[in-house]
Amino acid sequence: MSRIIRLSLLAVATTALVACGGGAKLGGGKEGAAKALFEASQPAGKGGNSNGQSLLRALASGADTTGNIEVSVDCAQGGSVKLKLDLTSGTQSGSFKYALEYKGCNEDGVNEFNGTMTMELSLAGTATSLELAMRLKGKIEISGDIDDFIDADVTETVSVAATSATSGSVTVKLNGTIKTSEGSYVYTNESVTINVEGGIPQDDGKS
Repeated sequence: MSRIIRLSLLAVATTALVACGGGAKLGGGKEGAAKALFEASQPAGKGGNSNGQSLLRALASGADTTGNIEVSVDCAQGGSVKLKLDLTSGTQSGSFKYALEYKGCNEDGVNEFNGTMTMELSLAGTATSLELAMRLKGKIEISGDIDDFIDADVTETVSVAATSATSGSVTVKLNGTIKTSEGSYVYTNESVTINVEGGIPQDDGKS
């Protein structure tokens, strides 16, 4: 009888853990944090498929923007990111600052992003080799297989071509800080190679 009671208590505890969202922590150290940030920045950076990279085209043209602009960008596997142009400093030209709101944004089919960030976005380079610089600041909660967060104050620089990559690897340059539950990672103009395919890395529990 006592064995049955113990098994019942174990089942209840397991059910409670699942119900509370017992996902793994973000793994991979600095590279894992960079991968999570890159995945979160993809919808905002490329402007979303439904918007035809409208954000990048606006920057490339150097157009002045004086009206209110608010765009909802669909994420690859569900949810969205709302981008609202910040006009508190008046007309913007060449460099644009957005308020980002993540609502169940799912890029890998497994994990969702929720939270807010600010993004200052600009282009640099030549007509054949354009780079996108995104100054990202704010906190995003990750839920799904991963139960963690990224708290960023960092500039992510990546080639424009990489923002629409769906396979292979891309190289991003990071300058700033990304915090997760596992630690605080400082990047000083550091290049990190990211595998676009596959989900965000999980902590394997090994020290």
